[in-house]
Amino acid sequence: MNNTLPARLTSVAALMVTTASVADVPFTPLADFGLGGQPSDVNSSGIIVGAVRVENESAPSVPVIWQTSNSAPTPLPTVNGGYAVAINSNGDIVGTEFQVSGSYGIPVLWSNGERIELPDLGEGGYANDINEAGVIIGNVISKGQYRAARWVNRELELLPLPEFETEDGVIWSFANTINSAGVISGTIQAPIATPSAALRWDSEGVAFVQSEGLETKGISVDNLGGILINGYFDGGYSRAPAVVQNNGTVNVLEIPAGLFGGASGLAMGRNGIVAGYYYASGDSGFQIKAVAWPNGVFTPLEMPAGQRYAFPSAVGMNGMVFGSATDGQTGRSVPGFWQLDIEGTTLRSTPVSGARGQTVQLAAESVRSSGANVGYSVAARVNGAIVGQSVTNSQGKASVSFTIPQSASGNQLTVQFKDETGATTTTVIEIESACAAADFNCDGRVDSADLSILLSQWGGSGACDLNADGVVNAPDLSQLIANWTL
Repeated sequence: MNNTLPARLTSVAALMVTTASVADVPFTPLADFGLGGQPSDVNSSGIIVGAVRVENESAPSVPVIWQTSNSAPTPLPTVNGGYAVAINSNGDIVGTEFQVSGSYGIPVLWSNGERIELPDLGEGGYANDINEAGVIIGNVISKGQYRAARWVNRELELLPLPEFETEDGVIWSFANTINSAGVISGTIQAPIATPSAALRWDSEGVAFVQSEGLETKGISVDNLGGILINGYFDGGYSRAPAVVQNNGTVNVLEIPAGLFGGASGLAMGRNGIVAGYYYASGDSGFQIKAVAWPNGVFTPLEMPAGQRYAFPSAVGMNGMVFGSATDGQTGRSVPGFWQLDIEGTTLRSTPVSGARGQTVQLAAESVRSSGANVGYSVAARVNGAIVGQSVTNSQGKASVSFTIPQSASGNQLTVQFKDETGATTTTVIEIESACAAADFNCDGRVDSADLSILLSQWGGSGACDLNADGVVNAPDLSQLIANWTL
């Protein structure tokens, strides 16, 4: 950031909002390598990704993970440094590396510890986000122009663009974030950023995000499909972020009266929480402060001690607002997060039953005290193995089809659900017998193996008591022989 401030901003510091009387949300620093850094995302297991600065002119930062908020950063494998920006519940990470020679980036996926370059159009690009289904979005470069893109199964797809006019006919487009249902937010603009308009890509194609704002940009999308935009409202007289819902409703976010310069939104989590910045005055004079809007309420975030400028970079599903702060002099940024107090999520599920070979519906509900979590990704595991993933409907319910294996042993399978907030619940599949009465091992035959099972229960009671008289004896043996497979 430029260490000198425009004189106009300095002269109006007295008009800016001062520190709120209610305590700002505290800032928690993350460890770095002594030169600063920037966290960007967290997944349902609490793993944080981002970048930390290093002493390397050609690669001034390296992509890292923090296994917990208290751990040291661990670098990801790279050729020439870069930064990580997003991680999903499967642990897949995306970001961008610096080109060894060239001015653009290289879009990269890190999966199971492996570094994978994503395909581009020959000049590089940027990977900006990944959702729970593994769909990656970002930009690729062609003839020096930016083009919005998506990678599905690691294959490149250029996103369609609407008709848009610029003075010289040159159009840039950017895909910025993607939600759990695959809806993408972005921007179409002239290279110098004016004119510009926010875009939404969904199953129906691409559309402008309609609002009364001027020069809007599509910043982020939440799981309800709401798009965070920055724009000028009231005929261009006020600058503010707004969330445009799927039904066209435009919610301009709350800004205190007299706030000089308005406010800007920099990120929105899939949970709908927006974060950004505003101009303020503090103990050290002019400041650029971080702010969040949980439930649409303007909530200042603490400025770390000794710093003057703080900028959020992302909002996690767990209420973490990531960002960094700097004093504007040393160039070192302090990486960290502000933890918002948000509603916890509960997952609920009930047992299901079925016979071997039968397909059953595994279902779970993701809810909060205020209602259902709509559009949230829920993954299902059976006996520890992932069997599917689904997005919650308007009632917060997600379901996954599962066929009970013919080889399933015992009479129960354990099912665990986990949603993208990290909430979990466990239930079971009760396995019903669909075998012939004397086919005790359910292998489709009545033979010596079943005879051995019956003899092992002789004189007692159990599944081999075919005539249900309370004891396994000669009548049961006779019934088994009568059903013998020829």
